[in-house]
Amino acid sequence: MFGAVFGDDMWFLAGLTVVAALVGLSAWALARRRQVPYSSWWLPLAFCLTGVLGVTLALRGGEAGRAECVINHEVTEPLYTTQGLWNLAMFVPLGLFGVLALRRPLPVLVGVTALPCLIELAQALAPFVSGICDSADVEMNAGGGLLGVALGIVLVRGRVAWKAWVRPSLIVVAVLGVTGVAVCQTAITLDHVDGSGVRDAHDTERKAAERAIHQAFGNYYRVGAVRVSPGVSGHNGWISIQMSDGFPAELMWPGARQLNVSFENSVHPTKESFPVAGFGKPRDARSAYLVARAYMKAHYPWAEAASSHATRPVGSKAEFGWLSSWRFKEHGVVMPRSLDVQINRAGRVSQMLVDFGPTHVSLPDRLISAKQAEGIVRKTQKKSGADVTALRIRADVLKVERAKGWQGPWRAMWSVKTTDTQCTPDEDGSGCEPFSTVVDAGTGRIYDE
Repeated sequence: MFGAVFGDDMWFLAGLTVVAALVGLSAWALARRRQVPYSSWWLPLAFCLTGVLGVTLALRGGEAGRAECVINHEVTEPLYTTQGLWNLAMFVPLGLFGVLALRRPLPVLVGVTALPCLIELAQALAPFVSGICDSADVEMNAGGGLLGVALGIVLVRGRVAWKAWVRPSLIVVAVLGVTGVAVCQTAITLDHVDGSGVRDAHDTERKAAERAIHQAFGNYYRVGAVRVSPGVSGHNGWISIQMSDGFPAELMWPGARQLNVSFENSVHPTKESFPVAGFGKPRDARSAYLVARAYMKAHYPWAEAASSHATRPVGSKAEFGWLSSWRFKEHGVVMPRSLDVQINRAGRVSQMLVDFGPTHVSLPDRLISAKQAEGIVRKTQKKSGADVTALRIRADVLKVERAKGWQGPWRAMWSVKTTDTQCTPDEDGSGCEPFSTVVDAGTGRIYDE
């Protein structure tokens, strides 16, 4: 954990250790000279405090003075990250030695809860501090400090002065609280997120990943590392699953609604894909469909009741194989429940995407037509100053999607593709790909994909 957090900063840490030791010795000498009770504990307290300030204010990576703070809604996330555990452990000695040196819990409690807030504010505002202001750091620092205080009280068998320094402690809390609220409202931008970074999966998340992989491939693959990427702005996150032999998979989370697996996508397929028992190399779309159908019946038999299925070549000459798709439709609208299976030239599953969404969603009685959706996009492009005469706008498919990320209400959406017919491709033939606009078929509102 130590090396993962500090990496190549060992020389800085060595120098900081020397400085912290000198500060600790000075604090001990001063306390002893003034005959302060329990003066020996001032050495480790000052040492740890100097180390914490040095690490948090001089070593953190980030952009100095960004005036932004991340408010992490996933309060349990830092418990599963190396950085979070280090933030917890770093403040335990402060609470512990604070109680042992002062024998007055209230000012120590104020210190271990206020100091993390002051550090994060400094990281957000001070031009000389390169840090990332994150509520998860405050949470873990304060938690570690409180654990240290509790441990200190246990070690001294509760022989502490609870009533000492009550008024000064309350005054400090009030001043810091009012000042902190004012600063956050006037000088800092608060960015609310559902999680601040990739973390190790909890037990329930790992079990969900194992169930999804077992349903898709039986016992053929073993699940290795499982990591969780949080969602942002209403979108669900993803569980990243590392299967045996290094194959990746992604499971939508929370909810485990979609599973996306990619083994290989090569014109020269190898055994790095999932075999379907009883089948050899497919010759055409029909034989590839039979392989995909056998896989479907073995792992996702509900897809056999789909409203439609189709198999198409992947690549201009099916050099990457064939993709079989099963879709559920209602009144011409594609429902979320679906299955896509790509069979390569070796007759193995090379790509797979399954969506366990509903097969029925209540929709408005009247939906806008494809022509109306195209007109809405054309009008929007014209308002933005685009030359609509050079644009080819086509409503591609009407399907049910979430209105807000992956967590809002289900709504019927037109996917409208816009192509610039006068675009000049790059040397490699790219740069002129069509872009998609999503149009709400009930309200006419547009969303860029």
